[in-house]
Amino acid sequence: MPPGTVCLFSGSRMEIYMKKKRLLLSGILCMALSLCIHTGRVDVIAAATDSAAPAPAQNTSQNPEDTANQQTDTPEVPESYNWEIQSNKISGWPEGPKVVAETAILMDVDSGEILYAKGIDEKRAPASTTKIMTAMLALEKVPFDTQITFTDEVNNIEPGSTHIGIKPGETLTMKDCAYAILLASANEVSSGVAEYIGGTVPKFVDEMNQRAKELGCKNTHFVNANGLYDENHYTTARDLALIAQAAFQNETFREIIKTPYYIVPKTNITNEERWLNNHHKMVLDGPQHYEGCLGGKTGYTVKAGNTLVTYAERNGTTLLCVVLADNVSHYDDTKAIFDYGFTNFCKLKPDNEALAPVKENTFGAYLKENGLLDAVVENSAIDIPTDAKESLTYEATLEENSLKVDYYYGKTTLGSSTQEASPEILQAAETFQLQERQARQSASADNLSQKDTDSTENSQTTASQGKADSLNGFWGEIGSKFHQLPSWKYAALFLLVAAFIFYIVTLVIKIKRSIQRRKRRKLRKQRERKSQ
Repeated sequence: MPPGTVCLFSGSRMEIYMKKKRLLLSGILCMALSLCIHTGRVDVIAAATDSAAPAPAQNTSQNPEDTANQQTDTPEVPESYNWEIQSNKISGWPEGPKVVAETAILMDVDSGEILYAKGIDEKRAPASTTKIMTAMLALEKVPFDTQITFTDEVNNIEPGSTHIGIKPGETLTMKDCAYAILLASANEVSSGVAEYIGGTVPKFVDEMNQRAKELGCKNTHFVNANGLYDENHYTTARDLALIAQAAFQNETFREIIKTPYYIVPKTNITNEERWLNNHHKMVLDGPQHYEGCLGGKTGYTVKAGNTLVTYAERNGTTLLCVVLADNVSHYDDTKAIFDYGFTNFCKLKPDNEALAPVKENTFGAYLKENGLLDAVVENSAIDIPTDAKESLTYEATLEENSLKVDYYYGKTTLGSSTQEASPEILQAAETFQLQERQARQSASADNLSQKDTDSTENSQTTASQGKADSLNGFWGEIGSKFHQLPSWKYAALFLLVAAFIFYIVTLVIKIKRSIQRRKRRKLRKQRERKSQ
């Protein structure tokens, strides 16, 4: 075989060998990729099995909030970490934890008592936690089975913001919409529901602002129903807690926010199911899970930062935490605040010996003495420091048929409870008022009797004291008028007294001289008579 032929044959064998090597490497890579994908599917199925539900077909929700939460770089501690915590200034109050959030609050859902406060009245952007108000109004006004057809309003959201891909003309039930708003934080669904209820989004927003005022919010103003950033769209930690407290009273709202996921069925336009995951990680299984978490609402925009509203319950106490203007520490901050609340506070019990009525609250003391305050305190849901270092007092007042009790920790108001007065309390109030009237009448009679006795004794000396009193009155009036004269009155008085004394002395001298002259005249006359 010619040498050239041998060389060509050897080169072909080398090419074949290299091709086989590339194919083998590609096969290994494909197997590795397939294994990763398969492992991911197994995890999803396992998570779904743990939740006692079928595995999701797909997830159509695009969530920038989750993207923000996936940052792994640990940032430097911001200046807000060392900002003042208002509740730490209360005398004898447990010291609260430092948090990265610029503003934060911990509130008892049942009593409205504030346990932790950091900048709670400072205005901040709420981001998607706005949807708590949107969902609350929607659940109150629209039945679950109502069909809502969306308009071009669904396109009026920022590109890239959270949505589930609703198209103009597409129809969902109100139930689907509620889950889309609260679980998937769908901005276009929030705007579409707002338009359906209000006729226009601005009119619905007016209802949001009116409801906020009715709830006692003083520093809240909404301009949209989804929370996308606007400089005129703001709230505070205190106001948002009041809104979240009101929303939690709705049983349907409570059921939705704790649901791990929800499947929106096929619609008139979209021929596939939509898988909606709950964005709140503290209610889900995972590293951020918090024992007793009842759900809540997440929020994020670039300018607002992370915002988070969370509910949690332990040992019969339900607390609500709000953090605003946070970075990636919003879950850690919320956990720290919840731990602080559940560790350092307990419910006020009727048998607490330290509890006493405030000074002069005789009605409150009467209720306690007769055992009628126990049920009132039991239903008040007031939290007190586990290691109380200040006095615990209360003030009970009855207004029409409502009993209001204000509770105090030292000089700090813990909270109030108002409830319909029971028949026993109303009866006790009538008895107490009757006893008070009788006591006043008895005291008045004693005073009259004492006055009569004093009058009899005084009548015997009235005549003798009449002139003295009159004279004293005259000189008292003179003295009063004298004191009203200018400061030169003393100099004038001195000159007047001196002049009076001089006049008296002169008069005495004149009288003496006159007497002496008379004596001399008599002596002359006697001498003249003798000489004659």
